[in-house]
Amino acid sequence: MFKPLNKLYVKIFLWFWLTFAATIILMAALSSVSFSDLTYEPLHGGDEHYFKRLGHALERSAQKHQHSAEAVINQERIKKRKLYLYSPEKDLAYSNFNAADEVDLSLLNFRQDITPQMIFNEHFHALGPLLINLPDGQYQLYELRPGRTLPWFVRLKLLPHWLKVAVAVGASLLLSFLFTRTLIGPLNSLRASARAIAEGQLDSRVIQAAQRSDEVGILAREFNAMAQRLETLVNTQRTLLGDISHELRSPLTRLSLACAIAQDKADKDTLVQLQRIEKEAQLLDLMIERILTLSRLENRQQSLQTQAISPAQLFAPVFTDAEFEAKSQDKTISLPPLPEQPLLQVDAMLLASACENLLRNAIKYANSHIEVTLKHEQQQWQLSIRDDGPGVAEQELAHITEPFYRVDTARTRHSGGTGLGLAIAAKAIAAHQGELVLQNHPQGGLVATIKLPTT
Repeated sequence: MFKPLNKLYVKIFLWFWLTFAATIILMAALSSVSFSDLTYEPLHGGDEHYFKRLGHALERSAQKHQHSAEAVINQERIKKRKLYLYSPEKDLAYSNFNAADEVDLSLLNFRQDITPQMIFNEHFHALGPLLINLPDGQYQLYELRPGRTLPWFVRLKLLPHWLKVAVAVGASLLLSFLFTRTLIGPLNSLRASARAIAEGQLDSRVIQAAQRSDEVGILAREFNAMAQRLETLVNTQRTLLGDISHELRSPLTRLSLACAIAQDKADKDTLVQLQRIEKEAQLLDLMIERILTLSRLENRQQSLQTQAISPAQLFAPVFTDAEFEAKSQDKTISLPPLPEQPLLQVDAMLLASACENLLRNAIKYANSHIEVTLKHEQQQWQLSIRDDGPGVAEQELAHITEPFYRVDTARTRHSGGTGLGLAIAAKAIAAHQGELVLQNHPQGGLVATIKLPTT
């Protein structure tokens, strides 16, 4: 069933008009609260002509009969109007009616240069002042209309400009903020889930936004469905890869055994071929072992045998092997001193294997020198390995930790390996709540930085 209120564009439309209505209502409410003791605006149209005729009539009558100010406004034909006269020069005031206690006529004592106004007060409505000349002096003329209060739309018009702007801005800001929160909150949740999935947390889902019935809710539910399909596909792929690798172990073991038996009975020429087969079988066995390790790490099935260990205990054997390997290839390696504190809570074998893999890569691709640094800052150890080789193209950096990925210049097995070493190292480091950062050095070469939290 079509429900218009569940549509985002309808909500935006309603919020716009709600803001507009709230602004008007708020100003209307404030008009009575902030209404001053006296509010006025210039007379125009029929009221202005009427009031001027009234003033001229009083002047003619007073001049004709030489009436005083008090006498002229108390004439029978004039007395039906509630008139008030005030002389600024003499500071005298006369009225032809008894003003109620709440009507303060002194509020009407305007300066002489003001033009006739329509004057409003909480208790009366008046016209004036109009300067008239009477036999006993010059007076300001007012006509009162008690009980007539200012209409609300006029009150709005007469509100101070700063108050109108403040109310409009305040109401629009408040309601826009509330509407934005209802819209941006679910979108931020959706963005956080998308970022989590991009970082490998495939079980991340949008919960609250998916319960909405508008377009944002539809988007969230579609996102959850996509994430579910993606998680299923990736998990199926990982499981399939692990299962296939596991199943290959048995025939590979039998192949190696048969090859060893055949070598005992082979002649010299056949022995060379069998040794080649054995070497390839060993490489295949190593690849399968790495695939299984990667599969366990990706599926979080790798049980970590963690222990508190110092950097010296963890890295000393790895550095010794790396120094020997670099020397065998006529390359130099600079190694840092190894401190004892603070400790690391890690699976020493798994993490040492990851560090060894990174060092071997650096030695393989270095021209002549590898520099290793170790420092502790921001509650984490940072091990940086830099080679002076050709580095990696910037567009390739984000992909070289993906399984079976090799850069174009290293496609062969001899130079590029199986494409699993960096993937396993990255997963092993991530399993320790650490991070592997790969970047090119400004002076050339690749820098691999392992960041590990301390205990």
